Amino acid sequence: MADIFLSYNREDQATARRFADGFERAGFSVWWDATLRTGEAYDQVTEKALKDAKAVVVLWSRKSVESRWVRAEATLADRNGTLVPVMIEDCQRPIMFELTQTADLSAWSGDASDRAWRAYLTDVRRFVEKDSARIPDASRTMDAAVERLPSIAVLAFANLSGDKEHEYFSDGLAEEIINVLAQISGLRVIARTSAFAFKGQNTDIRRIAETLGVANVLEGSVRRSGNRIRVTAQLISASNGSHLWSQRYDRELADVFAVQDEISAAISEALKIKLSPQDAAKPRHTPALPAYEALLKARYFHWKLRAESMDQAKLFHEQAIALDPQYPLAHALYAEHLIGRAGLGFSPLHEVAPAIRTLAKRALEMDPSLAEAHGALCALAAAYDYDWHEAGRQFALAMPAGGRGSPQVHFNCGLFYFLGSGRRQEAVEQLQLAVQADPLNLMYRASLGVSLIAVGRHGEAEELLYQSRDLDPNFMPTHLYLAALHSARQKFAEALPFAEKAFSLAPWFSQTVAAYAGLLVRTGEPDRGGEIVSALGRGEAYGASRGLATFHAICGDIDAAADRYERAIAERDPNIPYNLQSAQALQLRESARWARLAALMNLPAAAGTPAT
Repeated sequence: MADIFLSYNREDQATARRFADGFERAGFSVWWDATLRTGEAYDQVTEKALKDAKAVVVLWSRKSVESRWVRAEATLADRNGTLVPVMIEDCQRPIMFELTQTADLSAWSGDASDRAWRAYLTDVRRFVEKDSARIPDASRTMDAAVERLPSIAVLAFANLSGDKEHEYFSDGLAEEIINVLAQISGLRVIARTSAFAFKGQNTDIRRIAETLGVANVLEGSVRRSGNRIRVTAQLISASNGSHLWSQRYDRELADVFAVQDEISAAISEALKIKLSPQDAAKPRHTPALPAYEALLKARYFHWKLRAESMDQAKLFHEQAIALDPQYPLAHALYAEHLIGRAGLGFSPLHEVAPAIRTLAKRALEMDPSLAEAHGALCALAAAYDYDWHEAGRQFALAMPAGGRGSPQVHFNCGLFYFLGSGRRQEAVEQLQLAVQADPLNLMYRASLGVSLIAVGRHGEAEELLYQSRDLDPNFMPTHLYLAALHSARQKFAEALPFAEKAFSLAPWFSQTVAAYAGLLVRTGEPDRGGEIVSALGRGEAYGASRGLATFHAICGDIDAAADRYERAIAERDPNIPYNLQSAQALQLRESARWARLAALMNLPAAAGTPAT
């Protein structure tokens, strides 16, 4: 069964083909008469396809309004509630359809980034997915077993303390409850980034649940006064807005850990989830309260993902460990933080790799099962040591028995280990798991987009990335990877505006400089491109070699790109392994220079074989 039935007049076939191509690029399946096979009965096949389609797109033109076939198809679609009409030229529609909202795409030339086209795609997608309660892009990857699991989103707790400086505490309490609930087998828990996306907004609970694909929502508030806290929490069923459970806790601040456990246990009881003996037996280090607060502050600043806030996060991570040296999670999360700094270009991996290794190993000495520590060692083994066997071992240790773990572990291992080693399809699977658990995390979504491009699933990547752009038009990686997507299709003119936007958002980032400059060269502005890329100098600064390699790869100068990649590998730029597995490096992987690059990263040459 096709998602879309395309109805049109034969004289508009060229326009119909443009629409069919556009829908398929966006990830939809399309039936139109060009797909008929020799010998098929036209009327029977057409009628079945029309009835089975989730959306019927009628292209109204001066010719199609006169066609009895098109009128009949539009009438049946209207009766079935599947009609999504569009004007492809100025004309008088049949009177019965004049009151039906109709998009005007008479000026659309096929540009996938056109605002009117994107708006129309949203309308079509609403028809295609109207019977599904799943979130838009995770709907392609959630299997039936996951959908049957009880599910919950824990929203950011409101800070009622009257002091905005205490916001880290209310955020941290909600995040800790998320972490405790995530350990319960049989419960699907949405991760922090997505659950906190509605912070400060007066959004209806049912709308939040629909967006995140959950059946239950926990909301609450925290009031802190001196050494006392008052915590209120309400568990709400999204189906009807009813309260399944609510409670207020007036406690000493030191009892905050007991409050977290009591709330988690109450949720398990309310959702009829029986704790397994393994879940119930898991011991947890109770940190010194000042160390716990320092770690909450560290995570609060880390998630802002800006240079100055990352520096504050680093100080609070160090403070948490100094205040409680036996706090395993503090060590593991500091290791994760340092990996994030290196990936964003704030710290060279050469400088922070020894600390990452020491922190993660110390965490495992105290808690051998700590997934965050194993995930950090997996990323380090892949991106720094190029020890793929050890990366695989650490990945296996980070995964629970069910194969679904922390979204950050799925992200780190999917990007650095699986994509970096050329196991592109497995990278897609890991990053899909990260997005399922944290569907509004734009970094996870962008990385999934990169992996989808790497395996040639361009339509799915395009849909995902455009959805991400709608969530936040100023998130730089989304624009950077949309430029990469169109470049992979050799559509450099379409890629250029996205690269320009990414550059405007982050002119300091070597990849945006490289992409914008390279695409200027590709679209006939070599002088302007040369001027832009000159900001990278001779490549001495950290990250500049990667940028210059990307620039030369886009320009098609494979030898120059390979030379720069060799230097970036020597610098242990953590982004290089997965960068070399991306679509932009395809020509290089097919060249004679690939074998040496692969050997420098301890990879077999076959790791660069294009995905089929």
